[in-house]
Amino acid sequence: MPLLEATAQLPRLRRTPRLRKRIIFAEGHDLRVLRAVQGIVEGQSAVPIVVGFEKDVCNRIAEADIGLRVGHDLEVVEPHDEFEFFDQWLAFSSARQMKWSVPDLPLFIRDSRNTASAARLVVGSRADCLICGTSGEFPWHFVQLKEMLASLQRQTAGTLHMLFANERLLCLSDIIVDEVANPAQLAEVAVAAAQHVSAIGERPRIALCLDRCGKDSLSQGDRLRKAAQLVKAAAAELDVDAPVALVDAMSAVDGSGRAKRTDVPYNVLIFSRAGIAATVRDVLRSNSDWSEVGPFLLGTANRAHIVTPEISFKTLIDMASFAGRNLDGSSSSVGSTGRNTHNLGERW
Repeated sequence: MPLLEATAQLPRLRRTPRLRKRIIFAEGHDLRVLRAVQGIVEGQSAVPIVVGFEKDVCNRIAEADIGLRVGHDLEVVEPHDEFEFFDQWLAFSSARQMKWSVPDLPLFIRDSRNTASAARLVVGSRADCLICGTSGEFPWHFVQLKEMLASLQRQTAGTLHMLFANERLLCLSDIIVDEVANPAQLAEVAVAAAQHVSAIGERPRIALCLDRCGKDSLSQGDRLRKAAQLVKAAAAELDVDAPVALVDAMSAVDGSGRAKRTDVPYNVLIFSRAGIAATVRDVLRSNSDWSEVGPFLLGTANRAHIVTPEISFKTLIDMASFAGRNLDGSSSSVGSTGRNTHNLGERW
């Protein structure tokens, strides 16, 4: 049974849209992807497409005895096109730049262009959203998406982990930047995270959290306060506090009463450095019964997401039911105040 059927407190995340979205999975050879496609076909929640070599996909379906028919239940797109040389060059140069130790470089170059191929289908409107990352490393998938998707070239990227437990929602989000995140970038990611939360019918309550280990700890409070001002300017209806210590933000989540507004617990925590959200997620899940849907990739208008290699096929089904939705058409008007949320004020 898919994860969010068990956590029935948020059925809207799995609500089937009137017009089924076309979801493309980059790793079509992955058995979890094929099992997820089977669940999607049975639930009629989306139209599935996979990238891969049709012979390999058919063999995996037959070996696992999955009731799927290529060309009827799902479409297979083989990564052969006029962009092959560019993708191979990108794979090689990125591997060298990231100093990866690739034992079989020709095999890596041949098999590493599925994400780029899927992204081109999204750009060309052949698919509404792509999901990648069931294998490989996050930086490599991100390099390809940033190269292909215009939104990632002009908007600040971030990750969003949606956690559920005991009728509670908690979203953890951070920013993917090499340097110190500025207030405009923080605000941009905060608004994007709020749009995702609003899309499932929850009211976002945002805490911009202090990073005690950051190199800029002295100036961080001022930047977070400026970011909160930009969030309010972009979406006046949002509840946002800054700066908030992580212990206080988590105290509000746990109901222990040390946060600023204990009557309204935070459900969106924003961190200014990449990796913190995933670390907090790991701690929570190791000590309690939090379940996750995600991670979602912010900055793509819900059109591309990079999951983790340990993701289950049930969570892939849940992500596919949400991916590709128009976030501006949600029940809340977060971010739809007439301003461009990808350009929140001047760069500080």
